[in-house]
Amino acid sequence: MQQKGKISFFGAVLMSVNVMVGAGILYAVGPMTATADSASCFGWPLIGLLLFPVIWCIAKAAELFPGEGGFYHYCSSGINPTAGFIAHWGYLLGYLGTAASLVTVLREEFIKNSGFEFLQQYPVIFNLVLVVIYILINLISVEKISKIQSVATLLKITPIVTVIAATAFYFHPNLAFNLPKFDHLGMTVSTVIFAYWGFETCCSIGGLLKDGPKKVASVILVGFFTTMALYFFFHLGLLYIMGPENLAVHGAIAFPRFLGLPPALSSALEVGISCAILFSWANSILGISLANITNIFSLARKNLILGSKVLSTVNRSQRPTYAVLAHGLVLFAFTTSITNIDVLFALTNLGVLTALTLTLVSVFFAYLKQKNHVQLAITVVAFISCSALFYYSFIKIPDILYTLPLLIGMIAGVIMFKIQTSRAAPLAISET
Repeated sequence: MQQKGKISFFGAVLMSVNVMVGAGILYAVGPMTATADSASCFGWPLIGLLLFPVIWCIAKAAELFPGEGGFYHYCSSGINPTAGFIAHWGYLLGYLGTAASLVTVLREEFIKNSGFEFLQQYPVIFNLVLVVIYILINLISVEKISKIQSVATLLKITPIVTVIAATAFYFHPNLAFNLPKFDHLGMTVSTVIFAYWGFETCCSIGGLLKDGPKKVASVILVGFFTTMALYFFFHLGLLYIMGPENLAVHGAIAFPRFLGLPPALSSALEVGISCAILFSWANSILGISLANITNIFSLARKNLILGSKVLSTVNRSQRPTYAVLAHGLVLFAFTTSITNIDVLFALTNLGVLTALTLTLVSVFFAYLKQKNHVQLAITVVAFISCSALFYYSFIKIPDILYTLPLLIGMIAGVIMFKIQTSRAAPLAISET
């Protein structure tokens, strides 16, 4: 019998890949090449290896702390409920920055390709229409959303698969990798790890998996390595097709111009690729919105935030109606008030890294109790990796004032949490 409201393993992997593959890779290859020349393609596996100890520990957290999954569960079980809330809330704030950055990218590229200058002058209209569309989609059942994500993921990787397939025809041994530029890869870390976020998405939806949370680790690892391979070969293919100089100047979206095709065919292909890229960004926003709304609903169900009773109310499709509306309202506010994409990338990294670091603390304590020295060593390496990722993200923020949205959001969240838990304590005593 089919499990209603559940997601298959394959569907979960596609959702994880969907969240990772999108604006990050299509945006990053140009700036990365401008920074590290032809050596830039090696940023994906090298920085992926820097991130891997963290990924390994997060995947193991699902085994160490069985249950519904998620950063709140991991950190509450391994440290305390306050740490669990801070991790969950920091992750949510970080991914609000992700959704906002993708809306900003989508808006700018849509205006550029459509020529609607009216939207350039009044971006708030585009933001409002787009947010309303995502609100309506997120009110349908999770099974239908999963199907949309699975089909859309296969469609949106078309530009990536096209480049990888074309590489064989454009391969030339004269491309020299600029090895001295390897030391410039450090300046690409913030953008690269932004493109990798999404590997942890399955932590938030572990309770929705047909095979249960025990499959979370497998989904995370399969999704991550699939994405790493796609990123590396896509970037390498662009270097062969366009050359480092053209890729640095024009970016990935322009690669059809360099295929040597007849002008009419090249123009048609460029339009098709541009539409596919715009669609990929739109679909990434949907995947991120689903994860964000699931996080809000999870907090509300646990009665950890103000308005929990309302936010945990579901419709006929078992979707949290008011959590969807609240997410849409906050997303609209973010996209309207913050327009610097690099800042949004950095804020995303800082928020997510907060959740990951606290989860690493939980994992460390669990392995310490087990006296598992091998896993303890891996966890220590993961802490070092997280520190490097924090540093390279923070230096991309031009002014400390840009961190205020994240700081204010964290403070407001902790206050809500303390109010809710203080209310719950007397009630629990009276019931006993």
